[in-house]
Amino acid sequence: MVTMLSSSCVMDDLNDIGRVFETPTPGEAARWALDTHDVNKRREGIVLLSTASFGGAEPYLKLYRMSVEDDDNPLVKSAAIAALARHGSPEDALLIAPWCEQKVTESVTIRWAAVQGLQRLHNRDVVPVLIRVARDWSEQAEVRSAACVAMGQYPEDRVVQALIDVLDARELAINSDAAEALSELTGQDFGFDLVAWQAWYEETLKQSKSPFAAQRSYTYPTYSRDKVWWEHIAFWLDEQYEPSLQPIGLRSDDQRRTWDDFDGGATTDSPGAAGDG
Repeated sequence: MVTMLSSSCVMDDLNDIGRVFETPTPGEAARWALDTHDVNKRREGIVLLSTASFGGAEPYLKLYRMSVEDDDNPLVKSAAIAALARHGSPEDALLIAPWCEQKVTESVTIRWAAVQGLQRLHNRDVVPVLIRVARDWSEQAEVRSAACVAMGQYPEDRVVQALIDVLDARELAINSDAAEALSELTGQDFGFDLVAWQAWYEETLKQSKSPFAAQRSYTYPTYSRDKVWWEHIAFWLDEQYEPSLQPIGLRSDDQRRTWDDFDGGATTDSPGAAGDG
């Protein structure tokens, strides 16, 4: 009985690996993303399209925007927000921004995805939303912390004041990301010392100096992970991770917005055979 159970588990694992290696065509991924009957397929389709070299083509941008606005499933909407943040325009930040706040959605998953999305799209009109989220003591620490990270791209008085305020938060992650954002904006380093930051800022303004004279270049954080066991076995897979770049709206328009940022290409890839199935 034990042998049979073990064999069954092994076969299940092998079947899972087989499914991993079955790469759908672009056309199949697009159909998955529009599947109104299967939430998992919609999410997987959006993720597959958004990580493809042609994922920033206009038909897919329309799909991401539609899903951000209309899809009721938190996982699908979060995937669409991430896709739009990766490939969209600064104006798309205004579509994402409302989903950062508890008054709009109860889903922490959506709010976190939305705030992370605003790390990648530069638009000063979303600053008030980021400040409200960072200062919202009832919000989850991860969401507030991500808002602090996003504010590191905006050299403005209201941003500095908000970041100094949240240095008093109970959660270490919020303190850390607020302090790092302040350092990026000013080139200074007073750690978690709220009083020292406020004193330096006020003295700098009193001397009619710009507190942002030593500002460092802002780049959004990216995700990486260690390989899982089957990736070591499947040595032919060339897994790459997205580089950390300046947000869309800050970096030049001729930079790619896909994984092909690795090769320094100058134009966005065309959708190719996206309709093939």
